[in-house]
Formats: sequence, structure tokens, C-alpha cells
Amino acid sequence: MLVKPWYKQVWPWILIAIPVVTMFKAVHSIYLMNQQSPDLVVDDYYAEGKAINMNLAKYREAASRNLQASILIAANKAIVKFESNPILDAKLKLRFVHNTVAAQDFEVQAERSGENLYIAELPLTLTGKWNLLVDDPTEQWKLRATFILPQAEAIKLTY
Repeated sequence: MLVKPWYKQVWPWILIAIPVVTMFKAVHSIYLMNQQSPDLVVDDYYAEGKAINMNLAKYREAASRNLQASILIAANKAIVKFESNPILDAKLKLRFVHNTVAAQDFEVQAERSGENLYIAELPLTLTGKWNLLVDDPTEQWKLRATFILPQAEAIKLTY
């Protein structure tokens, strides 16, 4: 009986292929993880905590001024309407922050249009979940909202 050497048989190559394919897949997974770093990781938690305290002071300032507003987003327009007529600047900053993709964040200026209205032109039509930060150009106060677009009714801005 003539027995073929091991390297001419199929079963050893199948057994060798399993760890080799696993190794290539692991290297490919490591490469993909290095290419797409997450946006939600914060390097310096202490500095981030200090910034949160500063932001809370801006929300308290908006509450002390009794700023109450809502925003309506339709297509590529954002309309901010204040309920009363406090002394406000001619422009507002609207910062749209995407929940998971920092590359989609953007900021626009809203200009006064009438007594209680501010209108801003958005660079794109928004869909999905967003956070909105509204503040004056001098950054003394701040309002915020979290919403999912498209939405037909106005969104209330809070402290």
C-alpha cells in the first residue's frame, strides 16, 4: 500500500488554513478599528467637567433672563421665535450637534427678522437625531433642545 506524503493530502491544508484565515481576519479587523476612531471618547475628563460647569452657568443666565423660545425647522430654514421681547442682539448663533458623528456638526448665524423672530439658512436638510445649542454672539446665555427630524411642529428650547 502506497501512502501519499502529508503535504500532498487535503486534510492537513484545511487544518492549516483555519488559523491562517483567522489571522488575516484579525489583522483586517484591527486595521478597520484604527481607521474609524469613535467621536464620543473624551481625552481630558477634568477639563470637560469644568466646561460643563461653565455651560450650566450660561443656562442659569438664560433662566434668570426668562428667555423662552421655540424653533421650527423646515427644509433648509430654521426659525427661532421668542415668546417675549427681551433685549436681544441682532444675531444668534445656532450650533447643530449630531449625536454620534462629529463631522456633521455645524454652526450658522440667525438674523433678526421682526420683533421676536430670527431666521437662519441651513447648509443642508437635516434628518435624524440632533442637539441644538442657541446662544448670543457674546455667549452670555444659552438655550438647548434635542429633537428628531423631520418634525412638523415647533421644538421648545429649554435652559
